[in-house]
Amino acid sequence: MGNKVAYRCAIVVGIFLIVASLLKAVSINNILTAINTGDIAKIYAGTIVIDSGFSSLLLLMVGIWLLFLSKDLKAWQRRAWSQATLIGLALVIFGGSLWYVYPASLHLPVFLVLGLILLVPLILSGKNFKQ
Repeated sequence: MGNKVAYRCAIVVGIFLIVASLLKAVSINNILTAINTGDIAKIYAGTIVIDSGFSSLLLLMVGIWLLFLSKDLKAWQRRAWSQATLIGLALVIFGGSLWYVYPASLHLPVFLVLGLILLVPLILSGKNFKQ
């Protein structure tokens, strides 16, 4: 039968991360506007654009990877469980710790919740995976 809850949670979180990456990629225009208006110093402009583009790419890759892992999670594969657990833990730590520091950033609790959606079923079902 497999672990349908972790499977579905991985698909949902993967899709949300893909959407977040696309939204972040579209928001690069905001960074370019800030550079042109002087809100971001010209000396840092290139680095900020590169970092923003790279982080968008990495979000996309993690979201796609979760979609690939979801089938193996459904089949209780240990490697998939370990990788998805690390992704969920990273999202929880990233979202929670940075939201604590920057409480006005409303996208950070979304990452925290996505991490919990992924992590909780994985931890609850962790003892049942195949070797």
